[in-house]
Amino acid sequence: MTTSPIGAVLQAVAQALRGDRTEGLRLLQPVVDAGPASTYAMLCLLADIAARPARREHGPTAPLGPEVGDPGEGLSVDDLPPARRFAAQFVAAHANGDTATAVALFWAVADYANSNRTGDLAEAIGKVFDMAITAAAQPTIPAASGDGPA
Repeated sequence: MTTSPIGAVLQAVAQALRGDRTEGLRLLQPVVDAGPASTYAMLCLLADIAARPARREHGPTAPLGPEVGDPGEGLSVDDLPPARRFAAQFVAAHANGDTATAVALFWAVADYANSNRTGDLAEAIGKVFDMAITAAAQPTIPAASGDGPA
């Protein structure tokens, strides 16, 4: 087993795509155990995967916001439970290159979880992981439209 954030993330996402999310999360644990720097790097890698569909749709430099439900539903990121709110905000901040916000979000959750002995960081990691799994499960090649060669 690897403790490299890159190797762990790729193995974990692949395991989850094979249907074993729990084992995927277990594969991330050594990275978390290695400390905050590797945990933050792991979250950034997961955020890169999670943002891929939006990047394909909107382009590599388009600003991304945390998506909440369907347009017109009137939902705000503030309406989400804390772990989901963290995941949406962290992925958007990282995808937009807003390192200051991504770092601040990470430390807010990590410090709170450490000081209060809660599972908030683990839950937040799980939500970013879920976003990455969802994104990785999407096809990477658009379906043929019939307008050109297949």
